[in-house]
Amino acid sequence: MIILVGRSLAKAQVTIDAIKKVNSSVKTKFVEADLASFKSVRKAAETILDDAEITKIDVLINNAAVMACPFTFTEDKLELQLQANHLGHFVLTNKIMPKILAVGPGARLVLLTSSGHRYTGVRFEDPNFTEPGSYKEFAAYGQSKSAVILYAVELNKRLAPRGIRAFAVHPGSISTNLQDHVKQLSGAEGLAMFEEASLKIMGRPMAEQNAADPWKTLQQGCGTTVRAALDPELLKEEGIYMQDTNLTTDPKWIKEWATDPALAEKMWKLSEELVGEKFDI
Repeated sequence: MIILVGRSLAKAQVTIDAIKKVNSSVKTKFVEADLASFKSVRKAAETILDDAEITKIDVLINNAAVMACPFTFTEDKLELQLQANHLGHFVLTNKIMPKILAVGPGARLVLLTSSGHRYTGVRFEDPNFTEPGSYKEFAAYGQSKSAVILYAVELNKRLAPRGIRAFAVHPGSISTNLQDHVKQLSGAEGLAMFEEASLKIMGRPMAEQNAADPWKTLQQGCGTTVRAALDPELLKEEGIYMQDTNLTTDPKWIKEWATDPALAEKMWKLSEELVGEKFDI
């Protein structure tokens, strides 16, 4: 069975139809959830936990995200990118953890992150950018993606004794609706924003980066996620962060602020504080 969680059944139906076309015997379920709303996420978690047909969850893939959007507070009074990219997943994953634990050794959690984490670490003293003038679109995105990796680090520490692994996956640059907000930026201001982000994240101007590392197709971009979810050989390797289908600990690609165990524990506690709920996992 494949469970699809999303805001819109109409959008998910395209994927459901594609699955049925490949193999009509695969059962699918759609569960509605808006990751920018804790009320919605908790309702989705209850739906999954209460469904007798869902006895266990072998692989969880946290894929949804927003990127570089204007400064916005959610209904929960939190910065949008932090909530949609990390905190919503944090609540959903931890809530449905009993069905992941039911699998035992071999279960996997795949958390989608980004090279964008290299822009900045987590602003522990002001994660919601309440300080006037502190908000930058890519800084908020980078913070949220650093938080995702720290979550994977802490999950591994807590779940390793049970034989369960978590991976933080950078899928690569892919043209999807993730760029909806970015595409609205134009002119000198937008170009300057992109150039700054490219220099901080990739260490070179945008034109050089695009020439050296062309964008992936949707199928290529799925490769790292699929390997993280399914390849048995991966479990023999050490590491958490994946890109181009491989694990890497190279500091050129993965920042220390996203892998430090002390910061991972601190991020877990901050996440519990921000979502208003503790999780004993």
